[in-house]
Amino acid sequence: MPDPEAVAMQILSRYEQDYCYDGTPPVPVDEIAASLALLHIEEADDLRTVPGAPLGLGRLSGLLLTETMTIYVAREEAARSPGRRRFTIAHELGHWYLHAEGVSDFTRYCRDADLVAERHMEGEANAFAAALLTPEPILREQAEATGLNLPLLARRFDVSLPALHLRLLKLDLLPAWMR
Repeated sequence: MPDPEAVAMQILSRYEQDYCYDGTPPVPVDEIAASLALLHIEEADDLRTVPGAPLGLGRLSGLLLTETMTIYVAREEAARSPGRRRFTIAHELGHWYLHAEGVSDFTRYCRDADLVAERHMEGEANAFAAALLTPEPILREQAEATGLNLPLLARRFDVSLPALHLRLLKLDLLPAWMR
């Protein structure tokens, strides 16, 4: 299985080359989904009601249906947190590039319980999303430039503060007092 962070960097590099993206945050995840993956992004009030959604599941945050080439995002969650919406899209892109590309009937749904039940695939999609939205070289540069001002960095990358904190921890960029 390919490394999720390496795949995310390949996708970002391809987007930079094909669409003249200069690497300035925030990463245009909606445009990457539409232009590179050729996926549509839709919002729905309840993803369980989307045609093709798996039955008998609890509330969903995101849903990838390869048959219709669509990423669905929970409308209420997206309205409450644009950073969460972006992470959900990037997460579903992770499933697309790591697990489903070229598979016509792959359905991926994401909810909290899946993080335990299918830790491996969900963890890979999360790692892909984090790397895509906060690419290590740019994050390192911006962290230094801002003096590790976490709220400013979260706004600059348009991610949630908890997602940013986890990424900085993973990259060992936080001093001990901030852990």
